[in-house]
Amino acid sequence: MSYGLGLSEKKQARQRRNRFFKFVFYLLVIAGVGVYGYYEGQAEGNRQIANVEDQVLVLTKENNRLNDQTRAALDKQSSALAEARVWRDKFENEIPSGPTLEILELVQQRLAGGLEPERLKTLIGLAENSQNCDPAPETKRFIVNTAIFNSPGNSVSLGKGSITVTGNGIATVNAEKKIEAWYDPTRPVEIIFTQLGGKKEVLTGVLPLHKSVVFGGNEYRFSILSGKQSFATISATRCDFP
Repeated sequence: MSYGLGLSEKKQARQRRNRFFKFVFYLLVIAGVGVYGYYEGQAEGNRQIANVEDQVLVLTKENNRLNDQTRAALDKQSSALAEARVWRDKFENEIPSGPTLEILELVQQRLAGGLEPERLKTLIGLAENSQNCDPAPETKRFIVNTAIFNSPGNSVSLGKGSITVTGNGIATVNAEKKIEAWYDPTRPVEIIFTQLGGKKEVLTGVLPLHKSVVFGGNEYRFSILSGKQSFATISATRCDFP
C-alpha cells in the first residue's frame, strides 16, 4: 500500500517538474520573441529613419533647386522691368507728342492727299509766328439744326461768300421730358465748313469750338460759341497764308 503511494507521489512530482519546465520554456520563448521583435522593430525603425532622412535630403535639394530657379526668374523679371523702363523713357523722349505729333499727323494727311512734298516744305519754310491778319473778325450768327427744326437756310457765308457754315445739334429735353426744337449747347454739335467747289470740313465737339481753314491764299480762323436759344455765333479772322 505504501509502495503504491510512493509511486503516485513521484508521478505527481514529475508532472509538477514538467509543468514547471514547460512554463519556463514558454517564458523563454515569449522572451525570445519579445527580444526578436524589439530588435527587429528597432532595425525597422532605423530603416524608416534612414528612408526619411534620404527623402529629406532629396526634398532639400529640390527646394534649393526651386529657390535657385525663383531667384533666376526674379532676376530676369527685374532686368525686363528695367529694360521696359528704358524703352518707356526712350519712347517718351523721342516719340513726338502734343503739338509736334499733331503737326506730323497733319503732314502725313496732306501728303496722303496728294500734296507735293516740295510744296509742303516751302510752306513750312515760309511759316512765321507773325501774320498779316484783318484788324477785326467777321462775326455772324446762325441757327443750329436739330431733328425737330431743320432748314437749308440755317447757314451763314463768310469770307466774301467763299465759305458756308452750317451746324447740327441734339435737341433740348425740357423738365417735362419733352423734346424742344432748339439744340442743347451742353452736348456735342457738328459744324460743317463748305468751301467754294464743294470741299467740306467737319468740326465736332461741345461749344466753344475753334478751327483754322485754308482757302487759296487766305487762312480763316473760326471761333464758334453758343448764342441765344437755337443760335450759335461764329467769328472768322482772315489772315494771309502762309
